[in-house]
Amino acid sequence: MTDMSYADFIYIAELVGVAVFATAGALAAEGKRLDILGVVVLAIVTALGGGTIRDITLDIHPVVWIADTAFLWTAIVFAVVTFFVSRYIQYPRRLLLVLDAMGLALFAILGGEKAMSLGLPPLIVVMMAVITGCAGGMIRDLFTGQIPLILQRDAELYATCALVGAVFYLVFEPYMPGQMLALLSMLIIFALRMAAMFADLRLPEFIVAGHKLEKIQKEKEK
Repeated sequence: MTDMSYADFIYIAELVGVAVFATAGALAAEGKRLDILGVVVLAIVTALGGGTIRDITLDIHPVVWIADTAFLWTAIVFAVVTFFVSRYIQYPRRLLLVLDAMGLALFAILGGEKAMSLGLPPLIVVMMAVITGCAGGMIRDLFTGQIPLILQRDAELYATCALVGAVFYLVFEPYMPGQMLALLSMLIIFALRMAAMFADLRLPEFIVAGHKLEKIQKEKEK
């Protein structure tokens, strides 16, 4: 497995991630009374927001979609296709969440890989993985007037999935081929997110001892 083949794999994975997140962003426009331009903008910020924040944070210039406009065109094309297809084909309600989980898995590992390729410390690699995977979805939710998934009090595991996958990628990077490791790490994130959705897996909620929220929580558990 040559370095070029691994570079091609990363490039294709990035394009797939953009396509998936752009579709998820366009689907999130349901019921928001947006025109086609609004849908395209929403898809673009969802697909490219995380990578843009990552590149700006790491002082990488130009940012990914300016350096290679194929990413921008991919987001636009999939947004337009989704806009028209969804007018005639009713999609399952959970499709948006599944696509979002796929995008999270792809971008988290790709973000971590980019940070690792720059020789950055492990903590920064994990942070860039989480930011790349989650930021686009956060921007999408804010634009559509929703509380971002990672900030919702009753939400299932989300950023934690990206965190676990990124740590796995870091730990096993010296022992596994690049493509196999990236694919396995992505699969872990996706599977964990799916499990969180269907099994209602959540992190413990912060409650201060003696606070009225603690009493409410205890009443719910009865």
